[in-house]
Amino acid sequence: MRISPTWSLPLVLAFAACAPQTFRADAGAMFAKIDGEVGLQNAGGTLVLHDNMNDLGAFGVDDTETAPYLRLQWDHEQHRVRGHFFGFDAAGTGVLTGDFGGILAGSVATAAMEFYASGVAYSYGVVQNQDFRLGLGGQFGLYMLDLAARTPSRREEVETDVLVPMPFVDAEVYLGDVVTIGGNAGLMVSELRDADGRFWDVEAWARLQATKEIEFLVGYRFLLMDAHGIASSRDFDSDLTLQGLFVGGGITF
Repeated sequence: MRISPTWSLPLVLAFAACAPQTFRADAGAMFAKIDGEVGLQNAGGTLVLHDNMNDLGAFGVDDTETAPYLRLQWDHEQHRVRGHFFGFDAAGTGVLTGDFGGILAGSVATAAMEFYASGVAYSYGVVQNQDFRLGLGGQFGLYMLDLAARTPSRREEVETDVLVPMPFVDAEVYLGDVVTIGGNAGLMVSELRDADGRFWDVEAWARLQATKEIEFLVGYRFLLMDAHGIASSRDFDSDLTLQGLFVGGGITF
């Protein structure tokens, strides 16, 4: 029997509706602390960046910040798609220990920093049963850094957006129907358009299913950006780690 295109789409949608699938939407707060060093080349290109790296404490932007944290997940049989987002901004004042672009070492600078991280990951459950799931797949992570420093006479800025494709693995252990413990990781060492280097994106978490529709989540996230490249038309170098606890909750349907 030949099925016309007019009837094909409703049949596909009806099949998808009957197939088992789960949606999760969580929101909460992350207590994020970013550490590390950043260097920016001057206009003449004469700096040795390795010798002119400034710790984030020199800009006064290394305190723990509270960041909104969002997490979405869709499961269908062995397939899983997960998205996440968090970001924050910070401001401070410090004394630079190395030249930062055209701002000389020893200058008192006022700084402002914005950092955002988001990503979409897909995994396929290669091992999946009522007690355990191991999924393999890939993730696209988007990491956005904007660090500006200002003195009375000069302003310099590192602004870079990096889209990082990476292999991805996630795992879960089910402790009955109430508690789930899991983790996931994306790792990449690569040459990218804006930045070359190492990128790690790791998460561990525990979920409490309070009711069939309501869940609570607590976890820990670790990011590594050891990268060098071009930012704001100049060479930059960064060796940054971000880590922190997150708590939240959401709905399951």
